[in-house]
Amino acid sequence: MVRTKRQGGGSRMRPRARRLAVGLVATGAFALGMGPALSGPLRAQDAPNPFESDLTFEARVLDREVSLAEPLIADTRGRYIVVHLEENRVYVFEGSEAIWSSPSGTGTGLSLGIDGEKRWDFDTPRGLFKVKRMERDPIWIAPDWHFIEKGLPVPSWDHPSRRIPGGMGDTALYLGDGIAIHGTEQPALLLNPDPDARRVSHGCIRLTNEAARELMHMVEVGTPVLIY
Repeated sequence: MVRTKRQGGGSRMRPRARRLAVGLVATGAFALGMGPALSGPLRAQDAPNPFESDLTFEARVLDREVSLAEPLIADTRGRYIVVHLEENRVYVFEGSEAIWSSPSGTGTGLSLGIDGEKRWDFDTPRGLFKVKRMERDPIWIAPDWHFIEKGLPVPSWDHPSRRIPGGMGDTALYLGDGIAIHGTEQPALLLNPDPDARRVSHGCIRLTNEAARELMHMVEVGTPVLIY
């Protein structure tokens, strides 16, 4: 069993640890490469579930130990990020070893539409991405759905009301296609031990501000990100 390491200290033991029988499909289909065929998002029906074998994860409220048979992404040098949607958790891996993890918030799965003309589905996309850029103190450019949800008129794209400081916390790692791993002004939503209760976003991956800052300092632009 490989112990997940934490920045600035050891793992915190919780008395109510639970063990989950999950693992990895150690096949060529599972060892995702970085070729053009996998450069965009994968659909769930196109890829096998990699958390289905005989390896063991020990889950705690905020920490877990991870032991893997092989790296999750083939032919990748250095660190990579894994967003595990079932457990709503973000990991940093070096090869087959998880060196850091944090609970996360992901898409609610809900939808919003306007008279059949526009529709937004608030799911976190699955697939293989890369960190395209990172930013401290990002300013969120609010999309149309933000105003529609609040029952407000939709402003023009250059209207100052679309610029919302703090809307992404104080750190953001952008993955493209409108998706980012970022901080939040509502960290309490991410500390619920029930992963389903942490499905709170419109598609982005939320971390506490502290966790988002740690993550930014552990990776670099170009780091692969597997969302599964």
